Amino acid sequence: MKNTESKLFKNPLAIAVVAATGFAATSAYAQALALEEVVVTAQKRAESLQDVPISVSAMGGDKLAEAGIENLQDLSAYVPNLKVVDGGLVPLMFIRGIGSGANQGFEQSVGTYSDGIYMGRSLQSRSSFMDLERVEVLRGPQSILFGKNSIAGAISLVSAKPTDDFEGKASISYAPEYGETEVNAYVSGPITESLRARLAVRDRQEDGYLENITRNSEAPQADEKAARLTVDWDVSDNLLATLKLETADIERAGRIGQVIDYGNYQVNPATAGLLNGDDEFDYKVGANEDNKLSFESNNVVLKLDYIVGEHTITSTTGYSDFDYQETNYDGDWSEIRVVDMDMAEEFEQFSQEIRLTSPGGEAVDYIMGAFYQTSEQEYSELARLSPSTVGLVAGGLPVFDSAVDRPFTQEGDTWAVFAQATWNATDRLRLTAGLRYTEEKKEGTRDQTLYSLNLAPGVKQSDIELIPNSGFTVENALALDASAGGFRLADHSLSGKRDEEVLTPSLNVQYDLTGDIMLYATYSTGYKSGGFDARGINGATSANNPNGYNILAMGGDNFQFDEEEAETLELGAKMTLLDGAAELNLAAYQTDYTDMQVSVYDGTFGYSVFNAGAAKVQGLELDGRWMATENLMFVASAAYLNYEWTDYSEGVCPGVGTQIASPSGSGNCDLSGRENMHAPEWTVNLSANHDYTLTDNLQLRTTLDANFMDNHYVAGSLDRRQEQAAATTFNARIALSPFDEKWQVALSGKNLTDQRIMTNGSDVTLSNLGPLPGGVQAEIKRPRTLAIEASYSF
Repeated sequence: MKNTESKLFKNPLAIAVVAATGFAATSAYAQALALEEVVVTAQKRAESLQDVPISVSAMGGDKLAEAGIENLQDLSAYVPNLKVVDGGLVPLMFIRGIGSGANQGFEQSVGTYSDGIYMGRSLQSRSSFMDLERVEVLRGPQSILFGKNSIAGAISLVSAKPTDDFEGKASISYAPEYGETEVNAYVSGPITESLRARLAVRDRQEDGYLENITRNSEAPQADEKAARLTVDWDVSDNLLATLKLETADIERAGRIGQVIDYGNYQVNPATAGLLNGDDEFDYKVGANEDNKLSFESNNVVLKLDYIVGEHTITSTTGYSDFDYQETNYDGDWSEIRVVDMDMAEEFEQFSQEIRLTSPGGEAVDYIMGAFYQTSEQEYSELARLSPSTVGLVAGGLPVFDSAVDRPFTQEGDTWAVFAQATWNATDRLRLTAGLRYTEEKKEGTRDQTLYSLNLAPGVKQSDIELIPNSGFTVENALALDASAGGFRLADHSLSGKRDEEVLTPSLNVQYDLTGDIMLYATYSTGYKSGGFDARGINGATSANNPNGYNILAMGGDNFQFDEEEAETLELGAKMTLLDGAAELNLAAYQTDYTDMQVSVYDGTFGYSVFNAGAAKVQGLELDGRWMATENLMFVASAAYLNYEWTDYSEGVCPGVGTQIASPSGSGNCDLSGRENMHAPEWTVNLSANHDYTLTDNLQLRTTLDANFMDNHYVAGSLDRRQEQAAATTFNARIALSPFDEKWQVALSGKNLTDQRIMTNGSDVTLSNLGPLPGGVQAEIKRPRTLAIEASYSF
C-alpha cells in the first residue's frame, strides 16, 4: 500500500481524531467532570482499565446496545486492530493482522473466552453474544493467564450477572427493508436470600439483503434463537457458586457472498453459454442452490470462588458442544450445476481450571493455577460433481456423476500450569514475570473416497478403467494435476499423532510517571498448537499414507502442520487527563511470528494447510475518551499496522496481480515482503454521544459513529480483484426516553452512506481450469440498514 501518510491525513476522520485527542491532551482548562471508571478482568483480577499494562479495549453492555452491536463482526469496527469477518456462518477473527483461515482443523489464533471458558472453534462464540456485561479485547499474545492458543490476542465475553433486586428488560428492533426483527429480553433477581438468577433470551429473524436471480429468492434468510440461565448461590460467607446454562439454535438459508469474476467459466464451452453474466458487485447472486445451514450449541459453566483467609481459590469447569450442518452448498457460486457440497461437524469439549489469587496491594501479588482440556471433533464433507463438470477438465476426462467423500476426526488433550507474580518494588515501580508450561496431545484421521453416483452401490472410481486393460482408472485421471487434465484428487486414508511441550514466558515493567500517567514495557511469547488438515484433497506419499499417490501436493506430507510461535515487544502509556475528564492510551509493538499456519484454497475442492514461514508485525494503537461537557462525550481510537511476510515462498499465486515465482519451481508464488489478508494499515473510529433535555422528564440521546478502514485484501492470494478500497462508514442512532430510562424508542442507521464493502473472499471452485485467471467471489457487508427500536425496563 502506497502513500499511506498522505492518504491518512487527507482523510477528514483521521484529522478529527488527531484534533480531538490533541485537544484533550493539551487543553489548559479543567472541568469538574469525571469519566466513569471502566473495570476489567484482563489479568484475572477486577482492575481499572487504566491500571492494566496491556493494550486492551473494553465495551460495556449499554454501549453494545446503543451501537447496535449484535456480534463480533459489528464489534470489530469499534476496536483498533480487531477485524472479524463472516465466512458464512463461521466468524474469522484477526488481531493485528493475525488470524486463522477457513479450515476445521484449525484452532483460532485469537482466543475467545466466554465467562472464562476457552472457545477454540469460532462457531462456539455464536451463542454467547447476548445480554453481556462487557466485552474485553486484549491485543498481543496472552499466553500466561489466558493461555491456550491466544497467540494474536484474546476476546473475553462476560455475561451479565444476576442482580440483588428484581428487574427486567425487553427490547425489539425492526429493519423493514430486509425483514430483520430482533427481540432481546431478560429477567433477574433474588429467589431466596442466598440465591439469585437471571434468564436471558434472544430471537432474530431476517429475510436477507442479497437477491438470488437464479432461484428468485433472498439471502441470507436467518432464524436465530438463544437462551441463557445464570444462577448465583452464596453457599456460605466464603463460597460463591455460579452456574451458567446456555443454548442456541441457528438456521440460515443462502450465503452472504457473490461472484466478482467467473474466470474460465466465461470461455469454457461447457459453461459459457449458461451464465447470466452477473459478476458485478451489485448484491445479486447467481447460485443455483439455496444452501441450508443449521447450528445447535450448548455451553455449561460452573464457577466456584472460595475465600481462604485473604486468598481466593477459583475453580472454573466448562462443557461446550455444537452440531453444525450445511447442505446443498453451491461450491461454484454460479447458476450452473458444477459442484455442490454437504458439510457436517460435531464438536465436544470439557475443561477445568483452578487458580489461587493473592490479595492485591501486597509487596508481591501473584496468581497461579492449572488447566486441563479434552476435546473431540468429527467433520465430514461430501462434494458432488455433475456430468457437466467434464467440460471443465482440460483433457475432457469423463468423471460421470461423481462424488468426493472426505471424513475427518481430531481428538486433543491439553495440560498446563501457570504462574504470574508482580513485585511492587516502590510506590511507582512494578515488575511482573509470568510463565506457563503446556503439554498437548492430538490424534487425527482423514479419509477420502471417490465414487460415482450413477454406478452400482460400492463401485468406486478406482474400479473403472478409462482404457481397457491399461490400469488407468477414473481415479488416476482425477488425481492428475490440472495442467494434465485432472483435479489432483486421490483416494487416501491418513492418520497421525502429535505431542507438543512448550514454555511461554513474559516480563513486564510498569512505572507511574505521575499519579495520572502510567508507562509500561512488555516482552511476551505466544504459541499456537499444531494439528491436522481437515480439508486437504491430496494424499501425498508419506509415512502415514504408504499407499497414497505421489501427486503434486503443496508441502509434500500435507496432513499435519506444526505449531506456530511468536515473540512480542510492546511499549505503552495510559494517561488520565483534564482532572479525570479524559483518558488517552497509547501502545507501540513489534511481533515476530515463525512457522505461521495458513490455509489456502487449492483451486478444486480443498483447503490445504501448511506452515508458511515467518512474518513481522509492527504498529501503533491509540484510544481515548473525553467528556467535553455533562452532555457530550467523544470516544476515539486509531491503529497503524505494518504486516510483512518475511518468509513465505510457497504462497498461492493471485489470479490478477503481482506474481513472483517460488524459488523451488513448484508453481507457487513467493509472497515474501507482501502483507497478509485482513491487515489494513490504518483503522480509525470516532464516536460522539450527546444527551439533550427536551422536557422535565424527557431526554434525547444522539450517537454518531464514523469508522475508517484502509484498503486491504480479503483473501490470502492477494488478488487485486479482492482488494477492498479504503472506506469510511457512518452509523447513527437517536433515542427518546425519560430520565429513568424505563422505556425508550429509537431510530438507528448503519452504513448510512451505503458503502459497498467486501469482507472476505475465496476462489470459485474449478474456475482456474483454462487460459484465464480463476474466478473469485467475496462475502458482502450489509448495505445501508435503517431500523426502529423500542425497549421497556422494570
